[in-house]
Amino acid sequence: MKKIIMGCTTVILVLIGVILYQNNFDMKLEDEVLETKEGKLQLEYALPQKKTKEKPGIIFFIHGDGPTTKNADEGYYPAWEVLAKENYISVSWDKRGVGNSEGNWLSQNMVDREKEANDVIEWALTHFDIDKKKVGVWGASQGGWVIPKVLNHNNKVTFAIGVAPAVNWLRQGRYNTIAAMKEEGKIETEIEAKLKKEEIVNNYLEKDDYDGYLESKCDDEPLSKERWDFIVKNRSLDVTNDLKKITKPYHLIIGDADINVDVYETEKIYKEELPGDSLTVHHVKNGTHQMLKKRHQTTHTGTVLEAIWNPRQIFSPDYFKALKESLPN
Repeated sequence: MKKIIMGCTTVILVLIGVILYQNNFDMKLEDEVLETKEGKLQLEYALPQKKTKEKPGIIFFIHGDGPTTKNADEGYYPAWEVLAKENYISVSWDKRGVGNSEGNWLSQNMVDREKEANDVIEWALTHFDIDKKKVGVWGASQGGWVIPKVLNHNNKVTFAIGVAPAVNWLRQGRYNTIAAMKEEGKIETEIEAKLKKEEIVNNYLEKDDYDGYLESKCDDEPLSKERWDFIVKNRSLDVTNDLKKITKPYHLIIGDADINVDVYETEKIYKEELPGDSLTVHHVKNGTHQMLKKRHQTTHTGTVLEAIWNPRQIFSPDYFKALKESLPN
């Protein structure tokens, strides 16, 4: 019995050791609290471990939709490690009202988020001694409506990386409904019924009639008033006009297994609207909206276990390759 217990203990210790090793990233993490007019922002940044003669570059991570923490529940760490090895600092922050940041992200529009990003950029450029030619913004999904504004209006920012950005809010919502339901194996009549429900909701949103929406009982799980107001504020978003003004390098990273965003529309519009040679497109084979391997299209037990066992391996390797290729020489 003692041998069995000892054997089990050894196996457990080995497993714990492997998990700790795989979750030990080659970068140095630091926290900072930034005071702004809109309240405190809780920042986190990742520094390169190795010091070189060259000044580091810096990239600011701008989240997609939802109550996202500063490191996306550590989901950014594998990408930050890749960038740290390329001598880049990565900076991000808790959304307003998330973690230790003050305020409410649901009260923001994309101009508010642009201002917030610029506040962080201004702080960082005085805090770090960096290569001023290597100042980038990274934006995922909904963040793709923010980073063109930052790129166009902030002369300190020299390049952008857009990961799975949509073009138009309403078209993106419709595409996501259809693609996600097809992925679940739903039949055409079920999809049409769902789209009709969404059309009813959109009619109430267009009129900003929350009381009428609730009385209609058209949603099994009604939107909260905060979420409703957020959608009303942002549902007219379309990135096309912002794209036309871009004159700096923009790297578009899209996965061919994305069911959230119509990446073919995104690529087409970006190619049509970005002037000159500003645009570089990077295709991630079998990459989902989150740049995960296709088998992790929906989160399941295997996804969680693999994320714990080796968090780098749930991502498509093409994503990390695209990140490195997006960095200025």
